[in-house]
Amino acid sequence: MVQNVYNQDLEAILALLNGKKHLRSMAKNLDMPHATLLRKLNRLVEENAIGFFREGKNRIFFIKNTIQARNYVYNAERYKLMRLVGNYPELGIIIEDVIRKTEEKPIVLFGSYAKFNAKKDSDIDIYVETESRKTKDLIEQIHSKIMVKIGIFDKKSPLIREIIKNHVILKGVEEFYEKTGFFEEP
Repeated sequence: MVQNVYNQDLEAILALLNGKKHLRSMAKNLDMPHATLLRKLNRLVEENAIGFFREGKNRIFFIKNTIQARNYVYNAERYKLMRLVGNYPELGIIIEDVIRKTEEKPIVLFGSYAKFNAKKDSDIDIYVETESRKTKDLIEQIHSKIMVKIGIFDKKSPLIREIIKNHVILKGVEEFYEKTGFFEEP
């Protein structure tokens, strides 16, 4: 039961990763009762992981730039990876091989698997920040469905913007958030 409560906290953090949100929209997206979500969010506010401001009568929640928030975000990303392997067990072995055979960071899964709507014939789209074709070929040899994109992490690139929106980080959570500048002061 405790694990389920913590997972709901992480789901709330994941919902806030794409920007500031109203309580009602978060409750609808997470399919969670309004009162339950409010309790979770209030606890996260007490722990200094998230904050809120008022817009009329509504409270708009956001992730703060604190060490507590960073830890929650990193744990939420790890939780998303565990949820992915739980939904698609066949990916577990493939992901382990990718992590074991690659030194580069970050390694990020994107596309239909990251959106949790993959079909049986969906490709496994992976981004690795490297210029090495050897690394790309090595990863693609692991499984026939793997499609690897390589290159420099440029936030202006359409591919990287899509990866930032919908991703599952396989390796290098901290590096990914450093590159996106998520916790940098505006």
